Amino acid sequence: MTAITGHIVQRLAAAAVDDVHARYDLGKVLLTLRHESSQRSALRVLAQRLGFDPSALRRYARVSSTINADEFAWLTGLRMRRGMPLSWSHIELLARERDRTRRTELATAVVTDDLSVRALNLRL
Repeated sequence: MTAITGHIVQRLAAAAVDDVHARYDLGKVLLTLRHESSQRSALRVLAQRLGFDPSALRRYARVSSTINADEFAWLTGLRMRRGMPLSWSHIELLARERDRTRRTELATAVVTDDLSVRALNLRL
């Protein structure tokens, strides 16, 4: 049973990492739209076509602009006690902290103390 559980956790972790990478990459694309005059309408159309709220897309862009690729790779490599990576919600909250050193401390605390999103939010 332990082998099966471990395999399931590995598969779930891989899917979760793919999910956060997709959101981060979408945020990078949205940042390129920022410089176009029709950004608001493009964002609205994209959100509608994807079935997302425009505010979610703006948050993706904020994360991508605050956290560089190297830091993002480090964050997605972290694992919680049960082997799962940080959730997008964790990463989104971490991006609210503008100071990279403080974000690193907070991310380390998330993993070390197995902090939920709510508990992380209280530390911000």
